[in-house]
Amino acid sequence: MKRTVKRYFNMIEVALSLAIIAIGLSSILVLFPVGLNANKTAIANNNLADVAEYMIGYLRAYAIANWNDSGTSNSFLTQLNSTKPTGADTSFPADSAWKVFGTKQDGATRLKQLSLPGNNNRGVFLFQQISLVPDPSGNGTLEIPDFSAIIKVWKDNSNEFYVYDPDIRDYKKANLFSNLDRYVASLCMEISWPAEVPVQNRESKTFRFEIFNDSFKQANQIDP
Repeated sequence: MKRTVKRYFNMIEVALSLAIIAIGLSSILVLFPVGLNANKTAIANNNLADVAEYMIGYLRAYAIANWNDSGTSNSFLTQLNSTKPTGADTSFPADSAWKVFGTKQDGATRLKQLSLPGNNNRGVFLFQQISLVPDPSGNGTLEIPDFSAIIKVWKDNSNEFYVYDPDIRDYKKANLFSNLDRYVASLCMEISWPAEVPVQNRESKTFRFEIFNDSFKQANQIDP
């Protein structure tokens, strides 16, 4: 009859095995925050492209709708400064400080404008992508922001036209239109997120785009 001898792991072998497992797990766990941050950044960048496209289109349509055919009146553009506003930089304003911008929005998009007095608050907007989730208390649904950004808009008054002058063999500034601001407006837009944290802790991107007054009579502005 063959005799079977049982051999057991001793404490040293068990301790070494646990140490190897611990080192392996700690190496894997370190990668989780990196992956989560990368995923968060990727989602934010995807949202940023959609938000920028939405805001540029919305602001362009809103400004054009407020322009008259002579270009002498625009209730939206006149409220914007030529320097970047500083509102909502140090702290997130209370809900009562924001008002719905444009027409009332429904669905997943919220766009509000900062209504506090002062020039440093002009052109400050709050953009939110909202998810509706059931209220645990059973009272309808709750609005949970998936993505919140502070959007600042200001005017860039550096619109200039240049033409080639053969006498100097270089380009020179050309005054093709007088009162150019009646025909075209250049806007800068900074999007920073997340909106709830101070400005120094946000990520941000800046865009520049032009708005043209489609109803403006260009012929009246050509210099003789």
